[in-house]
Amino acid sequence: MDIKKLIAAAVAAVLGLVLLVVVVASDSDNECPAPATSGGGTAPAGSLVKPTKSGTTTLTSGFGPRWGTEHEGIDFAGDVGTPIYAFTDGRVIAAGPASGFGNWIIVDHQIDGKVYSTVYGHMFDDGVLVQVGDRVSAGQEIGRIGNAGDTTGAHLHFEVWDGGRLPDGVGTAVDPAPWVDQAIEPGQAPQTGEGDGEAPTSPGTGAAPGLAVYNARQLAIAKQAVAIGEAMGVSERGITVALATIGRESTFRMLASSVVPESLNYPHDGVGSDNKSVNQYQQQVGMWGTAQELMNPVTANAKFYQALLQVSGWESMPVTLAAQTVQASAHPEAYAPWEDAAHAMYSEFKGASKELTTDELSQISSAGRATAVAAGGILPDACPPAGGEHGPLAPGPFGQKVIEAASRWLGTEYAWGGGDVNGPTRGISDGGGAADAHGDTGKIGFDCSGLTLYAVYQASGGAISLPHFTGDHSNPGQLYDARGQDIPFDQKQPGDLIYFGSGGSTHHVGIYHGVTDGQDMLLNAPQSGDVVSIQPLSNWAGEEMYVRRFGDQPTERQPQ
Repeated sequence: MDIKKLIAAAVAAVLGLVLLVVVVASDSDNECPAPATSGGGTAPAGSLVKPTKSGTTTLTSGFGPRWGTEHEGIDFAGDVGTPIYAFTDGRVIAAGPASGFGNWIIVDHQIDGKVYSTVYGHMFDDGVLVQVGDRVSAGQEIGRIGNAGDTTGAHLHFEVWDGGRLPDGVGTAVDPAPWVDQAIEPGQAPQTGEGDGEAPTSPGTGAAPGLAVYNARQLAIAKQAVAIGEAMGVSERGITVALATIGRESTFRMLASSVVPESLNYPHDGVGSDNKSVNQYQQQVGMWGTAQELMNPVTANAKFYQALLQVSGWESMPVTLAAQTVQASAHPEAYAPWEDAAHAMYSEFKGASKELTTDELSQISSAGRATAVAAGGILPDACPPAGGEHGPLAPGPFGQKVIEAASRWLGTEYAWGGGDVNGPTRGISDGGGAADAHGDTGKIGFDCSGLTLYAVYQASGGAISLPHFTGDHSNPGQLYDARGQDIPFDQKQPGDLIYFGSGGSTHHVGIYHGVTDGQDMLLNAPQSGDVVSIQPLSNWAGEEMYVRRFGDQPTERQPQ
């Protein structure tokens, strides 16, 4: 498809434009966007969304004593397959089998400067729609009601934890009912804050309060879709269809795919694994075009609009049906929760194509490759993916700070040689080995020791800067650093570093995360082709394990 002809047909001023990217004004056109906060983002007032849509479920059990034990959540009975929505912005820290729950999803959030977790339980295997490390937005469909685990019928078990759910014992379960009562319906545009008299705003965007739940990058992607639609002569209804589709398919993110390694070489906000689907529309490579075409956010928009315009009678269809017809989704009902947000975004960004200046068009067209958008302008190739924040860590034991710092980057790509005290960096060549085979030199991320040196440096307030090497007899590295304390394996604590190898020489390191469902867990950057994640320590069974503790001694946790 010839993007030049499509754009020229509507806006003669952009003849010859190679890439059209909406640039949202900021103080610097070349800085990377500020990454999300620990836990996946701060939730402003008014951005809480009910975990199920009213009328689709019934509250059947409250919080507190039940059947001789404590019921740490509330239950919503509903049909199997009923959608479950993220309570607010956050990062998935658990997704899959869990004792008693069948399957669960745990999302960490930052609310009023504190860490909270929401827990969603009893889904069947195919009812878990997210993965560990995913960043989710308020109202995003993350699961479907099931009847797995210890349950007397199909329902959602929903919990809220002040201080976090994992590792076990770190936080305190609180009654979710008052939270749910003040939450909005899925798909409803977020309202302004109540109770404190302040309307929430998205950092640095100047967006309307109704869009405050979205970060600057998400809003830039939405604004880009509006501008390109207008430039192609698409009507308001068509642009609304596109926005609802982007919301459902990617929550307004540019996604690469682990199934399409080439896609990882282009700027992206996250990595999915749904067949060969990539970009903000989740268009399949091969069906919609090449990876290079589809990882160009402009081409992705233009291809969607072109396909929509070819659908007979699309303008008289419901927005959800029009989106489904283009996408051929297995779940047409899933677009409905995004329709209100799509209308709100169109109202906010209507006329965006007129904001592009000659200088901006010249700058963008000279880029010569697919370029992602960000609140600060064009995202440079060297920018790290969104993930962590370099602000202060929460008060607490040193080990807790190590875990918090590293957890900021869950889901970040592994890159051989990547990572320093400030965060992820571009990988380096390993001389033709696995890293080169996986294209690590073109990725921004961490390797195992890059992640641990970052976490310890951040936890120590910059006092401890470890070498970028695990350690062996020829190179002391981190393992033999004098600032580390040798800890017997059976006395390990969350936040301790565990090194793996044989005979005092090591090849891998991770952070002990604690016990989940009876299993010791390790937070680590595993290997090329993988991402920063929390995995069972048993994955390294048979290796010698060396435990080292840096920083101050952990203190006993007081009862919550």
